[in-house]
Amino acid sequence: MISHAANAWLPRTLWWSACLAVVVAGAAPVRALRADGQPAAVSNAPSATSAPNAPSATSAPNAPSAPDALDALDAPDASNAPSAPNSPSAPFEPSVTKRIAIVGASASDGFGVAVSNGSATPFKAELVDLRDVLLAAAKPGTTELVAHYATGMFFSDPIVRGEDEISRALAVKPTLLIGADFLFWYAYGGGGIGKSPIRSEDDRASLFELGLAQLDRVVAAGIPLVVGNLPDMRAAKGRMLAAMQLPQDATLTRLNERLADWAKDKPLVRILSLAHVLDETRSSEPVRVGSVQWDPKKQGPLMQRDRLHPAFPGLVALTERTMECAIGDAACRERFDFAPKDVKTRILDQPRK
Repeated sequence: MISHAANAWLPRTLWWSACLAVVVAGAAPVRALRADGQPAAVSNAPSATSAPNAPSATSAPNAPSAPDALDALDAPDASNAPSAPNSPSAPFEPSVTKRIAIVGASASDGFGVAVSNGSATPFKAELVDLRDVLLAAAKPGTTELVAHYATGMFFSDPIVRGEDEISRALAVKPTLLIGADFLFWYAYGGGGIGKSPIRSEDDRASLFELGLAQLDRVVAAGIPLVVGNLPDMRAAKGRMLAAMQLPQDATLTRLNERLADWAKDKPLVRILSLAHVLDETRSSEPVRVGSVQWDPKKQGPLMQRDRLHPAFPGLVALTERTMECAIGDAACRERFDFAPKDVKTRILDQPRK
């Protein structure tokens, strides 16, 4: 992500606070984040990176999550228990990790996530998104490019921003496209097609079809795709989400069934179960992240206080589960090291442009 000194966070944090005030007030179609998923003209130059590189300009800057917890208890976990239930289809070939493009909303964009070296001199801190985690976790020779197009502003206009993200991602000819929370704002929020207010659950279903239409472009291009489904985000009600932004339970079920039906005859699509990922990251029980067991009671929560966005260890867990969905648990362990403390160290050690 973008490298910023501590004093650079203030104006960006204030800007995001203003955005959130609008969301809570319900003055504009607000959005949150998360999803579940499947597998071209270009607008602006793509923000592709082949090493620890400069992030896209849309990265969401926010106050850092507590870094000291990473140094508390990185106890190895020998269990390597399999991750949550995802698509029943076989994993993609591990070689798909060569060129990865990321699309989606604020969770993928690292809303509110940062790491620092604590009280060390000179002080250093980095804002972190899903691309940063992938680059820091990738073992040598496994990944040559990670292009990041996710934006924390996806909620402001999912139709326009979703189309733009897919166009830019397709332009870099990725071998894998991941959209963990790409579909979230096609179901949540208060604004429908043509920026008209959502007045019924059928309006949400119509908007969701436009999200699937963008994913159809990925399928047509023959690119392997991992997309997240729709989780239940009622825990964020009154914090980051207003009641009018939440789909009804029956709508979530209906749209997730629609996604599964859409994906079933598409061999290059895998659906990430965001509901399972959230069950893990919201739990007070230890969670496997990389080679360690992360204990939220001792090392800090995996979710931020808004109950919508992951904290740093939660973002690492989300990234790992996404790659497990793509290439399988064993191949993921062979190609990536997602131990949070090690990922943090590599992020801080990487030169940023």
